[in-house]
Amino acid sequence: MMRKKLILYVLFSILTVAHGEIFGQNTLLVEGFIKDSITNEVLSDVTVSLRGTTISTASDKNGYYYLRTSSDSTMLTVSCIGYEMQNILLIKGQNRIDVYLKPALLTLGEVIVRPRRERYSRRDNPAVVFIEQVIARRDRNNPIVCDYFSYSLYDRRTVSFLIPKPNDEVNLEKTNQNRSHGKIDVRDYIDSTSVEGRYLMPVYSEDLVSDYHYRKSPQTERRVITGFKRTGFIEFIPEDGMKQLIDEAFQDVDVFQDNITLCLNRFVSPLSSIGPLYYKYYLLDTLLIDNELCVDVGFVPFNTESFGFVGHLFVTLDAAFFIKKITMTTPRDINLNFISEMSIEQEYFRTEDNIRVLRRNDMGMNFQIARNMPGAYGRRTALYHNHSFEQPPDMAVFEEKSRETESELARRQTDEFWEEARRNAGDMQKMRVDEMMTQLRENTFYYWGEKIAEVLANGYIQTSRTGSKFEIGPANTLISGNALEGLRLRAGGGTTVNLSRQLFFDGYLAYGLKDNKLKGDALLEYSFNKKRNFHNEYPLHYIRAEYKYDINQIGQNNLYNNADNMFMTLKRRENNLLTYMQQAELSYYRENYKGLGYSVKFRHLQEWATPDVPFMKIQADGTDLPSDHHYTSAQMVFFLRWAPNERMFQTRNYRYAITLDAPIITLTHTTAHKGILGTDHTYNRTELGIRKRFWLSPLGYLDMYGHAGQVWNTAPYPLLLIPNANLSYLIESETFSLMNPMEFINDRSISWETTYHLNGWLFNRVPLIKKMQLREVVSFRGWYGDLSKKNNPFLNREGLYRFPENTYLMGDKPYMEIGFGVANIFKLVRIDYLWRLTYRDHADTPKNGIRLKIVFGF
Repeated sequence: MMRKKLILYVLFSILTVAHGEIFGQNTLLVEGFIKDSITNEVLSDVTVSLRGTTISTASDKNGYYYLRTSSDSTMLTVSCIGYEMQNILLIKGQNRIDVYLKPALLTLGEVIVRPRRERYSRRDNPAVVFIEQVIARRDRNNPIVCDYFSYSLYDRRTVSFLIPKPNDEVNLEKTNQNRSHGKIDVRDYIDSTSVEGRYLMPVYSEDLVSDYHYRKSPQTERRVITGFKRTGFIEFIPEDGMKQLIDEAFQDVDVFQDNITLCLNRFVSPLSSIGPLYYKYYLLDTLLIDNELCVDVGFVPFNTESFGFVGHLFVTLDAAFFIKKITMTTPRDINLNFISEMSIEQEYFRTEDNIRVLRRNDMGMNFQIARNMPGAYGRRTALYHNHSFEQPPDMAVFEEKSRETESELARRQTDEFWEEARRNAGDMQKMRVDEMMTQLRENTFYYWGEKIAEVLANGYIQTSRTGSKFEIGPANTLISGNALEGLRLRAGGGTTVNLSRQLFFDGYLAYGLKDNKLKGDALLEYSFNKKRNFHNEYPLHYIRAEYKYDINQIGQNNLYNNADNMFMTLKRRENNLLTYMQQAELSYYRENYKGLGYSVKFRHLQEWATPDVPFMKIQADGTDLPSDHHYTSAQMVFFLRWAPNERMFQTRNYRYAITLDAPIITLTHTTAHKGILGTDHTYNRTELGIRKRFWLSPLGYLDMYGHAGQVWNTAPYPLLLIPNANLSYLIESETFSLMNPMEFINDRSISWETTYHLNGWLFNRVPLIKKMQLREVVSFRGWYGDLSKKNNPFLNREGLYRFPENTYLMGDKPYMEIGFGVANIFKLVRIDYLWRLTYRDHADTPKNGIRLKIVFGF
């Protein structure tokens, strides 16, 4: 029973582990409080380290620090911006050391700087004058000024659970008994490294070896991955999606730019052109780094809740103002989700030509859902070597289409390869995550726990313990309901890469207990690219055939969810505007690494009327003409999509854009000709969509979406332009929450959606609110359209269908709704109050309402 509990703790990151002799007999323990020697106030974020080692910690908000290690170091170093550094000799048996730091009174030439408790001014401030000189020269040492530039990289990313301080009264006899019976004890895999007085148990590791090549003209960047190794308890997350999450958390940080993108947010760099307006700078000390005399420049943002850093720049005292080293952390009060602290340290050296070359990039993040809860620690260590400014021997590397390619042997490298890579990177120790996971998965209880987590994350059930060739799902569509079908039951699934890496089948069957009709979908796809995980992974290049017969919710287009998702069943009103549609498609799609995608699709569709959506043709005298209650259209669809430098989080069936810094532009044209394969109408429809994010650092960001469309011919109203109404209580992009389905029908229209995320810029200035870390959101959506005479059934009585009873003709003003929201509630929930600005007199339409959204973001 105890074994099952222990494994369950591993799954949910709630681990309490005993310690004892497993950490060695020569363990050094030091703890205490750090205070101001004059005011006696406690000091937080003070760095405490062991001299001659990389072991360090920082005092918490109560000034408490805790350091435990098996190092032989005998000297403790305590340092903080604005205070004199202290070196304390460690005496055996002395475990409690309280430290009282003296405020610094630093003299640099004729300048006296008192960093703490002074009235800071930018005018005539020698620190500001100095940093302006550094900023003015920040681009002069950039290696991209050279014709060629290359280096080799060893990159390790790890995620570890933070283990609370162990209890010394561990039952070692029981632990040894478990080992003698071959049972796993996760304490065997604990890393003795200490972070904030807690130990680390690695649960995920990723090692990458690559070669980077840069060419100035034409400007080209290429990275060749020669070794890749990934293991851990989160292996069930699709690899491409996991890679994007890790890459977003541990992006390459370029402090020489105005903004630093990290964790889906933009931080103002201490070397930004607006740095002196955003940061306070202090000249703290002079010291030798690599035998060069450097100035220690401290910096801290004026507003410690904003997206900036606290840290040090070490700048040479010469005309080059060369930055040798950077250390910085996020402010304690920053409004950043799930990350209680982030630290970055970079080291540079300069060549004989004064070119700046990055030597080491070390990042650490403390992940925590809430204070006083178990958390995790993520770390990235990137070591750069073999720098060269010569033309590469093989210029073919620049001919690769992708900026990043992977060698055939990258995932099959030998242990000898990794041992050599670690030696070149400075004898980094081997992680034992793979050993621990192998043992854990041999346990039935853990194995099935991981499988359940996999279903919850991916929505599909595997049909084999290893290497499933077919999977069942998605699980969230097994049961749902609507006005036409009543209770709807659905079962489906598809093949995986374990059956074929290029040929895929997907489909489902559904049955409505009210209409007693069987529906279904069958998809067969051949991918020209061999897939690693699933058929929808980037880049897409396929030919696909699909047949589908199901209900159609006119005026409700689910862009990021299944239409029969059980979690979307709850709606503000019942939707009875449903029809039956039969659709057969043959399509070809291709996208390249530059963000360009294009497709051509042949589609044959038939749509049948239902009692609530009758297709009644209007005669010249205004009466309805009985019809066969369906129409037919054989269409050809041309699609173009351009999304340069797009980064996505990818699941089995959907892809979500992580960043919108570059525009996403889509262009679609649909055409059909009367008489071809039974087509009833000549039909041409053109649509253009543009989405873009605008960063307003430090004032948040603005997401904007625009859409324009036109139907050029006379067509039945289901083929016209109909706004996307949202009947659920959830906030969805590109939808209107206070509009009813088919409330407006147009044959030419423009629409927009603007959402301004202030990221707490206002709330952080309210003392009682800023502790809640809430964030403000303002949204504004609109639709403006027109219906020409040729598609107006009341003016053109040449066999057009009569509009449904709830449809209105749009006047000379657009439909608009505005929203004011509070985001980051419990770090997950966003709640908006929406107000309908126009057409408020329409029957059975809401004038305002509250909507919510679950948002997992930093």
